[in-house]
Amino acid sequence: MIKKSISNLRKNKKAKKTANTAIFVIGLLVFMFVFGIVGFGFTMYFSLQKEIPSMTDMFVYSAPSATLIYDDNNRKVTELFIEKRMPIKLKELPQYAIDAVIALEDQQFYSHWGINVARIFVVFTRNVITFKKGAGASTITQQLARNMFLTMEKTWSRKIKEALITINLERNFSKDEILEMYFNQINYGNGAYGIEAASNVYFNKSARELTLAEAAILAGIPQIPERFNLFRHYDNAIGRQKLCLKNMLKEGYISKEEYEDAIKDSVIVVKGERDAGYGKYFIEEVRKEVITRFGMNTLYKGGLKIYTTMNSDMQKEAEKVIEKKILYYEKMYKFKNTKEKYDLSFETDSLNKANPQYLQASMIIIENQTGEIKAVVGGRDFEQSEYNRVFQSKRQPGSIFKIFLFSAAIENGMNPGDIIMDTPVVLDDGSDTPYKPRNFDGDFLGPIPLRKALALSRNVTAIRLIKSIGPGTVVKHAKKLGIESQLTPVLSLALGSNDVTLFEIVRAFSVFPNQGVLKKTCIIRYIEDSQGNVIYKNDNSDTRVMDDDDAYIVTNMLESVVKEGTAISLKYYKFNVHIGGKTGTTDDYSNTWFVGFTKEYTAGVWVGFDKLKTIADRATGAVLALPIWAETMKPFVNSADTLPFPPSDSIIHVTVCRETGQIASKYCKFVRDEIYKKGREPKNLCEKHKKGYTGNQDFDFSKQDILKDDDL
Repeated sequence: MIKKSISNLRKNKKAKKTANTAIFVIGLLVFMFVFGIVGFGFTMYFSLQKEIPSMTDMFVYSAPSATLIYDDNNRKVTELFIEKRMPIKLKELPQYAIDAVIALEDQQFYSHWGINVARIFVVFTRNVITFKKGAGASTITQQLARNMFLTMEKTWSRKIKEALITINLERNFSKDEILEMYFNQINYGNGAYGIEAASNVYFNKSARELTLAEAAILAGIPQIPERFNLFRHYDNAIGRQKLCLKNMLKEGYISKEEYEDAIKDSVIVVKGERDAGYGKYFIEEVRKEVITRFGMNTLYKGGLKIYTTMNSDMQKEAEKVIEKKILYYEKMYKFKNTKEKYDLSFETDSLNKANPQYLQASMIIIENQTGEIKAVVGGRDFEQSEYNRVFQSKRQPGSIFKIFLFSAAIENGMNPGDIIMDTPVVLDDGSDTPYKPRNFDGDFLGPIPLRKALALSRNVTAIRLIKSIGPGTVVKHAKKLGIESQLTPVLSLALGSNDVTLFEIVRAFSVFPNQGVLKKTCIIRYIEDSQGNVIYKNDNSDTRVMDDDDAYIVTNMLESVVKEGTAISLKYYKFNVHIGGKTGTTDDYSNTWFVGFTKEYTAGVWVGFDKLKTIADRATGAVLALPIWAETMKPFVNSADTLPFPPSDSIIHVTVCRETGQIASKYCKFVRDEIYKKGREPKNLCEKHKKGYTGNQDFDFSKQDILKDDDL
């Protein structure tokens, strides 16, 4: 009996020891588990703290905003963005727009501390019971945290980061500040971020003008922007709008009457105008300049306001006229490759299309006094070819380049009344065949004034002139006037053998109406950042490159080109103002040009194919380019242009014999009132006609002398 008791006692002690050991092991395991969980939690917390934004990041955070581009009258032309965002203050929104979001997304917004634990429990329980994922439990602050600093990936680390950022947002910002950030940050689909951008995209108006029905439908989009896309899934969006309005009624934000009116109110969705549809080549130049100055990130996300020099009326008119005239030329010359045919093939096979082969045109307009570029047409269709033929295309200018030759001659002491020989000349250029320059008509006029040689664009006189003053002088002069392309100092330079851009030619021509001053051209007036601070402003600098007397003389000679020379067809457009200009055509009719100026504007036009080939026989600058210039510029001539270009006090007038260039005697048959720089006027009376006229040639600008298509 005693042995049995001892045995039981030993068993009890052993069992108790085993139990204690088990309890210790379990306790140790629990402790290790809890310690591990806590340790893991602290490790995760401190690890993720390094990956979430600091308080400084939150305070200085600026949501990417669309950049707006304006014309010279401060009218919006277009906008550039990756995320279209137009910031708006909370106080500027209708109250029901704010209430709609709170009623639909986060009814306890003003009472929770960023994370709604009760709502999370309810949603979790509902999802478990129904075995499916139901409504989300994210608060407005959580949604903001996710959209500002995180991605949409569904991982535990992202959820923990979201919770940490949410708590930090709630600790450092007021509820209204959080709401304002939400309304400017959240994604509304179709590239619209923030309620102001969404209102513009879907209703083409500001969020300040939203109706209750519109505010309710916008409130429903951010949950799943694709599912509630107003352009593609309107019915889905309306269904969510009704839920929003019910919640607003239930929460007391709106009355029964307001609810019913909003339900009945038809929401009309319109595609907001993203750009004006014109000036795409111009805008591309603006875009490239801003990227060069500030970088692509600032351009597309910085919320800049770019005030350009574009005159929208001029830009639209230039594009309209070019397309109208080129369509006419395509029919007139019966081209096989037309834009109309290309358009059809482009729609069906846009990825495999090469550069368009149809006839192209380009134009640029510069305001003389400021150097501001008012219009740029780089081609007929930016979507089909982004190649800008104003700035990028280098082509032979033909006889339009003669202006640099003749202005260099004037600058080096010659006068418009000086006589130059238009007679055959044979030049040895080092080749086996001697160089025999010819005139467009194959004829020769004999001794003629420099003015007439330029007006009628005589090739032989140009070769004689460049041989006289030297090709190097012409190159130096052209560079001074703004030609940046490489120029070779050869005799054929006088006939436009070196390639240049339309921009260079037009900029150089503007020196003459600017009285010898080369203006720094610009395409941007100034730029503001998202806070309204001016971060760039054009300095409008200029450089005197010619004596004002010489510039005036050249201007006056270019008026003769229009009045009685190769650009005489401008008279059919009845401008009745003072215009100077010059035509140009290459000898194979592959490039046609016209540059003209009034006191206010200088503009140039080029017409040709991208691939170097003949346009058509006798297709000259006067035939193709000049009409585009005339029809584009006609609406913009100023009443001030009816006044002559202002001469300086050093310009004097002398009546000269047009056959000898000397002071006209009473026997001279053909005379002209000619201008001279004081001190350079002729001193002698005409020696040929002292006793009577004995000339054997008519030097008058008669009809048979004027070659309307002579641009060579």
